[in-house]
Parts: sequence; C-alpha cells; structure tokens
Amino acid sequence: MKIILGTESFPPNMSGVAVATATLAENLADTNNEVFVFTPGSKFRTVKNKGENYTIEHLRSIGNPFRQGYRITFITQKEIDRLVRKIKPDLIHLQDPVSIGNLLLNAGTKLHIPVIATNHFSLEYALSYLKNLKPFLPAARYGLIKYLVNFYDKCNQILTPTETIAKQIRSWGVKTKVLAASNGIFFHRFAHQLSKKKIDQFKRKFHLPNNPLVLYLGRIDKDKSIDVLIKAIPEVVKKSPAHFILAGSGDLLVEMENLVDELGVRNKVTFLGRVEHESEDLVAAYQSASVFAIPSTIETQSIVTLEAMSASLPVVAANANALPEIVQNEENGYLFEPGDYQGLAEKLVKIVNDKILGKKMGQKSLIIASHHEMKLAFNKMARIYREVIDSNKKLRR
Repeated sequence: MKIILGTESFPPNMSGVAVATATLAENLADTNNEVFVFTPGSKFRTVKNKGENYTIEHLRSIGNPFRQGYRITFITQKEIDRLVRKIKPDLIHLQDPVSIGNLLLNAGTKLHIPVIATNHFSLEYALSYLKNLKPFLPAARYGLIKYLVNFYDKCNQILTPTETIAKQIRSWGVKTKVLAASNGIFFHRFAHQLSKKKIDQFKRKFHLPNNPLVLYLGRIDKDKSIDVLIKAIPEVVKKSPAHFILAGSGDLLVEMENLVDELGVRNKVTFLGRVEHESEDLVAAYQSASVFAIPSTIETQSIVTLEAMSASLPVVAANANALPEIVQNEENGYLFEPGDYQGLAEKLVKIVNDKILGKKMGQKSLIIASHHEMKLAFNKMARIYREVIDSNKKLRR
C-alpha cells in the first residue's frame, strides 16, 4: 500500500499524536508499505526529508505564536493537490481535523482517494484554552461539534483510540462509521525490567532520593491540569515519604516550578525536563517510580499511562474522558474527581504507604496494558486500511 499520513504534530514535537503517528509510520514502512508523512516544517518552504524508512514532506510553515514548538502550515490547496497527484496514494490517513487535514481531505475527495481520520482529541482539550471566555463556551462547543461533524462526514472512516471517545463522536450525529482502534504501545520495551544498576544510574543522574517516587510524564501545558497534581504534593508529603518526579516540558513549566516554590515543597519535587521517547531514561523513569499520577481531564487514551502500566505501575487518574477505560478504580489504581487535589493526594498516599497494594495493582496494570501491545494494534489498523481501500474500489466500479 501507498499511504499518506497528515499530522500537525510530529517528532521532534513531543505529544501523544506525534508519538502515535511516528510509530504508525514506522510500522507501515516496516511491513513493506510506502509511507509519506505530511507535517509542518521548520522553514517557510516545503522540504522533502527521509525518515528511517519513509518520506517526510515538511510543509512550508510559520511559527505558532500561541503554542511553543508548534508551527502553522502556510501552503496552498494547489500545492497539496500537486504533491498528492505525484504520490498517487491508495489511502490518506489524517491525524487532525484542521489545516493539513483539511487540505488533504479536499485533495482526497477531488482525486477519489479514500480518507480515514483519527480523532486524537476531546472537546475538553480544545475548550480548555477558552476557559477565560466562559460565557462563550456553550456557543464554542456547539460550533466545534458542527465543524467536526461536517469534516468527519466527508471521510470514509473515523477512528478513535478508545470506545469512550467513539461513543462521544457517534452521539454528535456523525454519519460516517466510527471505530475504536488503540494507538498501541511497545509493551515489551516497558515491561522488560532494567537492571538495578541502570535504575541506580538514572537516579544518580537526576539526583533522585531512594524514597517512593510519584511520577508524572507528559506535556506541562494548560490542558493537562498539572496544577492539580502540584497542589496535592503538600498533602501527600505530610503523610508519606513520597518524592515527586515531573518529566516533560511545555508552556507552563516555569509557572509550575513557581507554584512548587510557593507551596514550599521544592525539596520534594524534581523536574526532569523533556525526556526523549527513544531514550532509556524514559523506561528508567517508569521503572524507578512507585505510582503514576495523571490529573488530565482531556485524554482520549493516554499513551504515557499505558506505558506506565506496562512497567507495572499502579495509576491514580482523573475520572474523566477515556482514562476510566484503562484505569479501573480499586483494581489497577484509583480514580479521583477532576480538579480534586485532596482526593488525588488521598489516593496517592494509600498506594505509597502500602507496598503490597501497590504491587497488586501494578500486576493488574500489566495485564490491562498487554492488550494494547503494538503488534495487535497495528494488525487491526492494517486490516481497517485494506477494508476501506477495497470498499472504495467497489464503489468506483
């Protein structure tokens, strides 16, 4: 098959969409498919580059003044049409319903190429950036749903990482078929235990104590509710020997560092900064921790949570969107009500202070995460691709 993947976020950007798209590109290329990734470039001109074994079309773009590290594509429909005609793909797979996604959808419709779109985000994600405009949120929600229904109904197939989000999209009245298909994780990479020597080296590198470690790993941005986790820290350290690791970067990093200082818990927190997804430090961060915390209310799956679960970690997660689909309350961790930092603190203390409970929950996490192993997820995706391509051919006969 010849596949175009369209995405607004791709490495070196660090996000769930970037990781999922890069992994999909690698898996497709490794199974003898020809893959072309369309993504914003770092210059005001389009540049073709070679990835490991696929082609990346870095499209002409300008810097995004609202989001650090992101770009806004600045390319015409005519240019996109020309690139698509030259490639002659069997299928176009969109990772975002904006910008590049719109251009590729138009090209696919015009050239009779089947188009699949994966919905990687929740409404709460988009609306989280409009919290200061509270009176306008109902109108913004209505407008966004109307836009998405119109966009998705032009596609041949809609995918979401979880059934939770698939149900939401169906409830909007989308006519196109919606299926849940996990992004998948490299389960064995995180489940395979590193040596004690490597874990100790990791702890020395970042000056981490031998206390039980509570880990958050991901973007430190407005939509991730990191302030809820930080507000929980004083409550947790009063009742346990826990130390907190926050791994990641983002627009709110300095603000969250300042909040830690204001709360007087600087000596109980280590900010690791950005950890590359391919780095052994990523695996070591998971495997050195005692529990994973995720206060975000916008997750459509959460790759980092599944990776933590693969490393046998219990999880304390916000009871919101798709997180309850992988975090089963009182089984492999606990759920707390969104924004309730005291509830989050209470659940973290329970796990940190009870090693037997933490181990039992971690074993359950391992079992749940194994069902999202990359090979299983990719085989399902490849099957969907073939079905959509074959269906499109039948319609055109």
